[in-house]
Amino acid sequence: MRDPIRIGLFGFGRIGRNIFRQAYKNPKFEIVAISDLGQAEAMHYLLMRDSIHGIMDDEIVLEGESLKFNNQSVRLLAGGKPGNVPWDIFDIDIVIDSTGAYRLREELQPHLDAGAKRILVSKPPTDKIDRMIIKGINDEEIQPTDKIISTTSSTTQVLALMLKILDEAFGVKQAMM
Repeated sequence: MRDPIRIGLFGFGRIGRNIFRQAYKNPKFEIVAISDLGQAEAMHYLLMRDSIHGIMDDEIVLEGESLKFNNQSVRLLAGGKPGNVPWDIFDIDIVIDSTGAYRLREELQPHLDAGAKRILVSKPPTDKIDRMIIKGINDEEIQPTDKIISTTSSTTQVLALMLKILDEAFGVKQAMM
């Protein structure tokens, strides 16, 4: 089995916490560090008690500035701007920027300069990046040279998938969002 993909979360709001909930039990992924503006106690509380997904069944404890579970430790770091977190000391493969901020490429570059090998942005950036992907539409187009990738917006994700189904079934000549 391949080594797990080492993930750093930059932003631990609704999207960041949902990514954590999906990834922390999956052996393909290892959440190594989380950076957010919130206090460690608040981050832990909101992770454990989600207003939509409910209370987490698993024991995840806060010890100092780390979340501990299943012999794993995730370091909680003070947030701020991209580049403030030394991703290199955590050997991060991918930083997921889930802050919800619309960023320029030059604002994302500091994540790479700080040691991240790749950045996945949960919002469409405001200028050109290496790749915009939608799972099930064009995710096979990702290249090893793509360093800054966006998953577009949640609206675009949903509409593109529905449009693909309609186009394959009936043919779509024109569409507008």
